[in-house]
Amino acid sequence: MENLKLNEEINCYNGLNSTQVEERIKQGKVNTTLTKASKTYAQIFLGNICTWFNFICFFIAGLLIAVGSFSNMFFIVIFMANLSIGLIQEIRAKKMVDNISLMNKAKVKALRESAETLVDIDKIVKDDIVFFEAGNQICADCVLIDGNIEANESLITGESHPVKKAKGDTLLGGSYVISGKCRAQAINVGLETYSSGLVKKAREFKSNQSEILRTLNIIIKTIGFLLVPLGILTFIDTYLLENNFNEAITYTAGSIIGMMPVGMFLLTSASLVVGVLKLAKRKTLVQDAYSIEMLARTNVLCLDKTGTLTDGTMKVCNVLPINTNQEDINNILKNYINGINANNQTQTALKNYFGVSSDLTCTATIEFSSERKFSAVTFKELGTFMLGAPEFVTKKLSDELKQTIKEFTSDGFRVILLCKNKSDIEKGEIKINNSPLAIITIQDNIRPDARDTIEWFNKNDVQVKIISGDNVDTVSTISKKVGVIDADKCISLEGLSEEDVKKAALKYNVFGRVTPEQKCIIVRALKESGNKVAMTGDGVNDILALKEADCSIAMASGSEATRSASSLVMLDNNFATMPKVVSEGRRVINNISKTSALFLTKTFFTMFLTIFALISSYSYPLQPKQILLWETFFIGISSFLLALQPNDNRIKGSFIANLTSKALPGSLVLFLGTMACYIYSNITLSSEEILNTLIAYSITIGAFFIMLELCLPLDKFRSTICFGSLGLCIVTYIFVPKLFFNFVHIELGEWIFLIITWISIALLFALLKFLFEKFFEATFFKKMQNKKTINKT
Repeated sequence: MENLKLNEEINCYNGLNSTQVEERIKQGKVNTTLTKASKTYAQIFLGNICTWFNFICFFIAGLLIAVGSFSNMFFIVIFMANLSIGLIQEIRAKKMVDNISLMNKAKVKALRESAETLVDIDKIVKDDIVFFEAGNQICADCVLIDGNIEANESLITGESHPVKKAKGDTLLGGSYVISGKCRAQAINVGLETYSSGLVKKAREFKSNQSEILRTLNIIIKTIGFLLVPLGILTFIDTYLLENNFNEAITYTAGSIIGMMPVGMFLLTSASLVVGVLKLAKRKTLVQDAYSIEMLARTNVLCLDKTGTLTDGTMKVCNVLPINTNQEDINNILKNYINGINANNQTQTALKNYFGVSSDLTCTATIEFSSERKFSAVTFKELGTFMLGAPEFVTKKLSDELKQTIKEFTSDGFRVILLCKNKSDIEKGEIKINNSPLAIITIQDNIRPDARDTIEWFNKNDVQVKIISGDNVDTVSTISKKVGVIDADKCISLEGLSEEDVKKAALKYNVFGRVTPEQKCIIVRALKESGNKVAMTGDGVNDILALKEADCSIAMASGSEATRSASSLVMLDNNFATMPKVVSEGRRVINNISKTSALFLTKTFFTMFLTIFALISSYSYPLQPKQILLWETFFIGISSFLLALQPNDNRIKGSFIANLTSKALPGSLVLFLGTMACYIYSNITLSSEEILNTLIAYSITIGAFFIMLELCLPLDKFRSTICFGSLGLCIVTYIFVPKLFFNFVHIELGEWIFLIITWISIALLFALLKFLFEKFFEATFFKKMQNKKTINKT
């Protein structure tokens, strides 16, 4: 991209006035993008209503009306109820998420009417004068007017190394400031920027990682492909056998409606939306609904020490002068703080302890960054001083100093070293040739609830890894205090190669002196070894790792760039709420997996029965109303209630493997029960009406056994669901006219046949379920995962 030029007609010290702002808004020169915080109402309605399966449902309803089969249209009531629930829940979630997003909208400081004011980034207009400092994301393509910064342009160019920016340089929208502060003029805004859609690029939406989404797409495509030809063939077959157009339509409708797992998609959508709502009430903003799944699958949680184990506040505890007096140290640091004037917790702690002074003339500065781990100031009167991590500000330390620093870090203190440098700062660079002047110890304030939070993760199958830029002994000591497992086995990543960092990522749980690039390597190495990794962060140095993680979690108090790059934002900045967030994610996904199997069981069974009817001399035996009780009580109501159950178990294995291993055994035993009815009918020479009634009763009994297995281990709530569903079925059979269901009276012997058949098949069901779970996890899907890993490599 070519360098941009300033609009010299704008006074850079007064900024735009209200008239100029209004003119640019009317001309459309506003920093709006294509990215929306959430779906529009139109998108919600279209997404829920205009689907392939909905079209088929309405088409079938139209055919049933045409042939006068009104008693078979009750499925439309259930269908519309499910659709309404899905719409209402998604609209509720939209309102809540939009309100939270509005409250936490990124803002930038702009100069208007000669006054500095905070403006939403999407309200910035062309030629606005804006201010940036460390942690800010550049909101538009700008030209730097004055000041010096270091920018990370990895979100646009892919290069993670800092780029120095000075007067006249172009600042790319979407990059973020690592260090320094500046004033700039917005030249290209909105869709005219080099990288339009800033939030979209920063967030790097990862829907393709969702197992649920991939599985649903596979099911939609497969069933959608099979539905039409099977429906046409069923109609032709039934018409040829029965020679009755109306009956052919009715039984074909029963086949097609039975094959469509419409409720499964609505349940999945509604469950995710309810999860978003619950997390919002827990002060957690979900920026991508499917990130709930990745959170539920997480088995490794990477934490930055600051802002998670500690609350981000710091205080200076000790100042030890080295071959100089305390008064001189205090004076140097007062002026040093004034010269750097950075906005971070270390600077705040130093300012609170030493104060600020402007006695000395500052001629050049180097701002602190997590990459170099030091800052520097050149004073006209005294020369150059550096302040930072001991091993980064001086090449040589005496054994005595090393021992002193070791003792402090072992006690959990952060140690920074003030040095006098023999070389001055030139063009933003400095040659390190230092003499130590003072050791300064700083203490992080550990969160009171950090230990309980870490203990929850330890007990719930989540490995915790602490990744920090601080001295490894300091990090290890704090990690021990909060209960991180194997915190004493720690490693400093300073100077290690990429290959060494990858090996260390799997071996250690505590890491010190970690650069932003190394954080990213750690996360990538953990993912490559088969883990699902969540990463928390609040600073710009965390962004690369957040982008790489399966699920990224930012603190609201962190930089705006970090929040934009994350899947979830902790609005209360409270790490202690993390267990509740993870627990909610697990509840949602576990229950989706469990209850979706109910819908898919019906789909598989109907497909088996339809194919059997096509290749045999029998017509399809069930009308839509004859599976109504199964759909209503054992699928619809039960799945909705079961989706509310708490479930803290970590998600393991492939979603499609888990789903299929639960659904196939149930559908097979339902099919076997149906085949038993056909055999019994042939032996006893029963009528077609009795056969159809036996099949309807058989699948109801079978549905109860499937529900019973799904509810194990039973508690009061699940027992109520399971036996309550059975009771409602029995009551409906007794009090609702059998004419409605097209059932006929069956004798005691036929009831005994059904009971004996299903006791036998229930035992077979338990065996099939066990075998299918072992098969899907140990063979087919495991091979698929291996192929995916090989392809990625």
